[in-house]
Amino acid sequence: MRIKGESRIFDYFNIFLLGIITFIVVYPFIYTVSVSVSHPSAVTKGEVMLFPVGLNFSAYKKVIESPRIWRSYWNSTVYTSIGTVVRLFLLLITSYPLSRPNFPGRNLFTFLITFTMLFSGGLVPYFLVVRALGLLNTLWAMVIPGALSAWNIIIVRTFFQSTIHPSLIESAQIDGANDLQILFRIVFPLSTPIIAVMSLFIAIGIWNDYFTPLIFLTDDTKFPLTIILRDIVVMAIGKEFLGLREYGAIPIPSQSVQAATLIISMIPVLIAYPFIQRYFIKGIMIGAIKG
Repeated sequence: MRIKGESRIFDYFNIFLLGIITFIVVYPFIYTVSVSVSHPSAVTKGEVMLFPVGLNFSAYKKVIESPRIWRSYWNSTVYTSIGTVVRLFLLLITSYPLSRPNFPGRNLFTFLITFTMLFSGGLVPYFLVVRALGLLNTLWAMVIPGALSAWNIIIVRTFFQSTIHPSLIESAQIDGANDLQILFRIVFPLSTPIIAVMSLFIAIGIWNDYFTPLIFLTDDTKFPLTIILRDIVVMAIGKEFLGLREYGAIPIPSQSVQAATLIISMIPVLIAYPFIQRYFIKGIMIGAIKG
């Protein structure tokens, strides 16, 4: 009975602690939503603490009317779509051979890939290589540099090692299947969890990346949404940057414009996550713990 009582106290303590952590994590999102839909005067006076004060969607209206937002939104969508497909394909075809015990030079290639996690050439050589390849200010500057992550390769390789049993590969080879047939007809269909998880990781990474376009893109018509967000939020130029002045007789606070832009930028991720969430824990646990 004493152990049962102590266990209940421990459970209550965990619930209380997790509740505090959850509030700390969720509060910025709730506050941003509240600022974006609150009345301009309430935002200016600092009256918004948690929930909206006087619903007003003028900030959303003006942000949606801005052509720069939609152009950058389209750019981010193109970069993310193409980049996710290319990077995921390269990740899978790199990780699978490294997971097979009979692959020649497997340990050497694994060591070289792992070595890049500890040492890199630096930013200047990185820029010089991209420039020498003629990728500056192009779509491929957002896709090719950094297309492969050593950490992701290790996770996917471990998943293949722990999930795709060698006897399954041997059976397919006995039936006359070649390596490409085994990869596309057996390995990939059995790897849905890790493919879904890696797709989410890669897509969010490209969608939220602002450092790469900041270095490699100079044409503002090719800027993704993150660069626009940086100019609006970090540079704190809000409505002036978007050419916004007033909505009716009420000035639109820069905080409302910033918050509305942030919420709009989150929409694709919020839509995609529920469809992938069921694979999320399964894929990561299998790929990260075993092996």
